[in-house]
Amino acid sequence: MLKKLLIISLIGVALTNAQTPKIQNSLQNTLERNGKANVIIRFKQETQPILVQVNNKRFDSRGNKISFLKTQLEQLARDSQTEVISILLSSKSVIHFESFWINNKIFVKNASQELIQKIAEIPNVTEIREELVAHINRNQERAYPANTKQDEVQWGVGRIEADQAWELVGGNHGEGIVVANIDTGVRRTHEALRDNYRTTYGWYDAFARVPNPLDIDGDGTHSMGIIAGTRNGIGVAPGVQWIACKACEYAYCDEVDLLKCGEWILCPTTWNGQRPDCSMAPNLVSNGWAVDKGNDFYAEVIGAWHAANIIPIFEVGDGPNNCETVQSPGDYSNVITVGSFDPSNTLKSNSGRGPTMDGRIKPDLTAPGHEIISAGYEGDYEYETLYGYSTSTACPHVAGTVALLLARNPDLTFDQIKDLLQDNADREVGSTLVCGGTNYTTWPNNMYGHGRVNARRALASLIGGFTSVAPEI
Repeated sequence: MLKKLLIISLIGVALTNAQTPKIQNSLQNTLERNGKANVIIRFKQETQPILVQVNNKRFDSRGNKISFLKTQLEQLARDSQTEVISILLSSKSVIHFESFWINNKIFVKNASQELIQKIAEIPNVTEIREELVAHINRNQERAYPANTKQDEVQWGVGRIEADQAWELVGGNHGEGIVVANIDTGVRRTHEALRDNYRTTYGWYDAFARVPNPLDIDGDGTHSMGIIAGTRNGIGVAPGVQWIACKACEYAYCDEVDLLKCGEWILCPTTWNGQRPDCSMAPNLVSNGWAVDKGNDFYAEVIGAWHAANIIPIFEVGDGPNNCETVQSPGDYSNVITVGSFDPSNTLKSNSGRGPTMDGRIKPDLTAPGHEIISAGYEGDYEYETLYGYSTSTACPHVAGTVALLLARNPDLTFDQIKDLLQDNADREVGSTLVCGGTNYTTWPNNMYGHGRVNARRALASLIGGFTSVAPEI
């Protein structure tokens, strides 16, 4: 009888562990192989109730709203994480860890199996998994044309008719709007970017904490040039101010650095992480990086951005020439997701296509992403052309267009901006594809979304009487 009870008891424990596993299977495999791993710890207490609370309150300024949000999230993290942090601080070995308030998670570097097992025993810890690594597309070639200086706008800026948007009665160049990107950094001394860099609360290097903006890889500089460049016709919204957070290097972005940037975007600090000032948060953030599809690791960050009225724009991701290749966070419903086309309006072969894993249509829009000239990262007067199929090059075209809309009406909500972009997109395309039961003549579809972004038509619609109800701050 005792033997039978013991067997039943063990089966019960096994079933309980199978039903509520805390340690990710792939993490367990890594620990068995290497003995240590970089991990993310998740807690039972979620941030969503705080976001709802903030959205239901009224504030006298956006800065005060974000400050209140940050304070509430910080308190949640303190209350939830105390026991785990105590274990980390009392560990015999030196433990490097980061506590995050924006999503109530903890990152631990080189955590041992023994340490992970001990943390897993804490009741309010719900998951321990490996740290993710995001990527930036590298299926592209760089070139420095012999003669890149020109008076007219570059083809991508012209194709979305941004220059015509500037000339509308009531048009603008993005004045009064602050744009940000999370990328490889920005060469702030470049002639096309040095005059509109916001020198106060304008830079954070999550990777190495250097005091001034730099870029040793090029993607971030090229991207910011498309959004905000003031020379050589490269910028969609040359009147904006720009700020940047560096989370990526050599085509890779560690999750810990993406989370640091997520917090910094919400409430910027000085370059060394001191003196946060939430009133300096940008109006929008462009993201040219992705992880594999169906991953919600950045959902809390984007939720907090929404509560702070920060518009998130993401690339759809660059993948194989297939349907169902939308990557995360581009597959989230609450981001503006951008695919890529070439000068013939043909969808690029590795521009991610829908549907998403739960059957939604993505991308939302497409934009120029091939043969794009923008600021080079190796010299203050150099301009480089990307000949690849990069949706990270398309994404900033939409970010610049969003800046033009916000400059006309800074009270526009995310949904209003998305409607303006989608309802006024161009639908003359050069592809004959079918994905998820939608083809190139069905709108929206899983290749082009609602069409090719058109800045002039979107801004003209807003100027011409698009109904906007100012959100409660």
